[in-house]
Amino acid sequence: MDTITLTGVSANGTHGVLDFEHQRAQPFIVDATLYLDLFVAGQSDALNDTVDYGRVAKDIVAVIEGEHVDLIEKLAQRIAERILAIKPIVKVDLTIHKPHAPITVPFVDVAVSITRVRNAQGAVVPEHMLQSAVSSTTQSPVSSAGQPAVHHAVVAMGGNIGDVESTLRAAVREMDGLPGTQVGGISPLYRTAAWGMADDTPDFLNAVVELETTMSSHELLDALQNIERVHGRNRENHWDSRPLDLDIIDFDGITSADPDLSLPHPRAWQRAFVLVPWLALNPTARLTGAHGGLVSDLLAAAADRDAVQLDSEDWMLAGHAGGSDSAQHPQADHDAVPVSRKAVISLDSTSREAEQLFREAIVSIDSVPGNQVQGISPLYHVSHFDGPDALSAVIQVETKLPAADLIAVLGGIEAAHEGLVDIDLVDMDGVTSNTPDCRVPWPSAREHASVLAPWMDMDPDAKLGSDPVSFLLAMAPDAGQVGMLSDNWIMGE
Repeated sequence: MDTITLTGVSANGTHGVLDFEHQRAQPFIVDATLYLDLFVAGQSDALNDTVDYGRVAKDIVAVIEGEHVDLIEKLAQRIAERILAIKPIVKVDLTIHKPHAPITVPFVDVAVSITRVRNAQGAVVPEHMLQSAVSSTTQSPVSSAGQPAVHHAVVAMGGNIGDVESTLRAAVREMDGLPGTQVGGISPLYRTAAWGMADDTPDFLNAVVELETTMSSHELLDALQNIERVHGRNRENHWDSRPLDLDIIDFDGITSADPDLSLPHPRAWQRAFVLVPWLALNPTARLTGAHGGLVSDLLAAAADRDAVQLDSEDWMLAGHAGGSDSAQHPQADHDAVPVSRKAVISLDSTSREAEQLFREAIVSIDSVPGNQVQGISPLYHVSHFDGPDALSAVIQVETKLPAADLIAVLGGIEAAHEGLVDIDLVDMDGVTSNTPDCRVPWPSAREHASVLAPWMDMDPDAKLGSDPVSFLLAMAPDAGQVGMLSDNWIMGE
């Protein structure tokens, strides 16, 4: 595996067990080795095909200068989590130096070294804790804690009959609604000519999704085939046109010759209409098996690679651009008796005092008559390549204020903090408005991971309009620029 090494990234932080270490900052120095595939970047000479190590260095500094921890081990874990949230990094070696540690004998340095990877469940763990591939895939195993094991699956989607794009969108939602299943990533949509079929056969549309699921591979196969049937798929002739095709390409990297479900998919290695969207979704993807390898390498050798054309990058968001067709009545919630509604509010700031500003703003929002704060998200760090980094969070409020009045209140709180914090009403139950002073839902929220990521952490089942926030986050163009900084920040002094 290729590597990028950062040596001697330093910053001051208040980390240590002793009381004075909580108050007096001291230097910490970090060496980091990042593991990722650099082949594509070596060919393209494009920053988007590698990792911005300047951003990695800034993230390391942000953690060091952030919330206090007692142990260097905990600091190392937090830095690893921050780094592994950045694609396409798949592994990191870290050494954290504390040269001014309060030791009463002569010494040169104290350092803690760790190696971390991200497992199929999304947790950052040591390599030896990676879940080994199970030999049997007919029954979903149970973890030592009594919880069903979570598996990673790659599913290819396609179709060429009817309104295929709408069918694929519906299928993604239905997959996300399967028991114990969550869509973790959605590729762009690609168009491919119907090779080997009659000249007037409609083009196929194709995409790839990644799932996290507690289903076994065979349970997932049955569920996907049921979704196909709901949308009119008939499997009597495998090579016919079809409204929907769902194929499991990979399941936990397992290799299996089961006659009902071969893993990985036996023809995926040579199908550009699978490889192209999969590579777009995950530039470091790898296919197992006899014909396996990096998806980027397999695609380079695929005979039909030039026949696959990009159709849409934001196809999952179709129908949501611009204003709503719904009746626009911003004051529809001005009833004779105030109606209590759930509202979602985002907070964003580039100030160095952002955490404190957020706490003060939340207190102000909660103190408004008719408002009650009911949920507060973790604190997120947002990297900006063209400006200062920011912090963001989301809160849920039960309010009796009309949407326009609540927006005015939030504007007043912003003004009281001299514009150092940006506060927006993202969504309110039962309210749709598109007037200049009252836009609900907030039009651009579905494209900003700085809103979607903390919102999903606060409420994993949240929806914006008819779309689960998890879908929108998977499609957000800046999803790789956000990372959780603290889940207990609201308790800070």
